[in-house]
Amino acid sequence: MHENARGYVQNSFQSLQEAKHCLEEALQTVEKDFNRVRIEQSLYAIEQAIQRCDYTVHILEQD
Repeated sequence: MHENARGYVQNSFQSLQEAKHCLEEALQTVEKDFNRVRIEQSLYAIEQAIQRCDYTVHILEQD
């Protein structure tokens, strides 16, 4: 059985949540300030993607 669009978006949402968790863990272990900034920037980008993905899931659930 093929996944529908909503299923793919929900899977993407879960993957983004896992990525966020990993980046948060990375922040706990990073030593160099430059690397901390890069991780924080990545975390911000992931959080933005999570918000957009969550909105998309919400829209697709209405169809």
